[in-house]
Amino acid sequence: MTCFSRVLMRSFVGLVFIFLIAPLVTVVSTSFSDSAVLAFPPSGFTLKWYRSISPEFWAALRVSLIVSTSTTAIAVVAGTAASLALVRGRFPGRVILSAYCMSPLMVPSLVIGVAAFQFASRIWDWTGYSLMGSMLGLVLGQSAFTIPFVIRSAIAGQAHLDRTVEEAAMNLGASPAQTFFRVTLPMLLPGVISGAVFAFVMSFDDVPIALFLGGGDATTFPVKIYTSVEFNFDADLMAVSTIVVACSLVVMTIVERLIGIDKLLGGARG
Repeated sequence: MTCFSRVLMRSFVGLVFIFLIAPLVTVVSTSFSDSAVLAFPPSGFTLKWYRSISPEFWAALRVSLIVSTSTTAIAVVAGTAASLALVRGRFPGRVILSAYCMSPLMVPSLVIGVAAFQFASRIWDWTGYSLMGSMLGLVLGQSAFTIPFVIRSAIAGQAHLDRTVEEAAMNLGASPAQTFFRVTLPMLLPGVISGAVFAFVMSFDDVPIALFLGGGDATTFPVKIYTSVEFNFDADLMAVSTIVVACSLVVMTIVERLIGIDKLLGGARG
């Protein structure tokens, strides 16, 4: 590669980074602007928008954290079990079942939202119990498309799993349950954690399903921002968005220190 090609490639990569980072810089800087509306560059510095964040945003954030955590827990348990069955099981229709479990990854979340809404309507017709406007409905709806993330990551993690270690543990007297929790699960942990992180992020960021099944006390944080932007574009929206960005950076820093981003993504890729 010539010197000109290297300079051109680096310039192109730099422009891509600027294109990706510029919106974040605009949001963060605007959150400290003393202007009541979106203005860049900011005309002055103030923290009043952080002090004036509506309690409704904090309530919506709480809902999103509860729903995302619950959805991730379900996805980890169901996805890990399904991945073991799909990789180690020998039963008719295993390939078809594998494709079925992965199918939500190929379907737009809007379609899943409509299907979840129809399912909730059927439940109401049959039992008189409404899943719409409840956290339970959100958790069930979002689990439909987060479980495949854990399945895919856990299947990839089994590609390098040494089965002889499990056999050695059982030969030494370990029960199947002890072998799973003390040998198999620790070896699968990087892939499971990768899937859990993706499941949590996708659940927290979900809008279509939350629009169909949420509402009222079950309004999630992304939906609250979406509906707020529809009617106004005040600087307090930039403030709460900056807080989310800062929390995301803190979480990624912790993950990098404890696990490593490369190892985390490597578990997903296998």
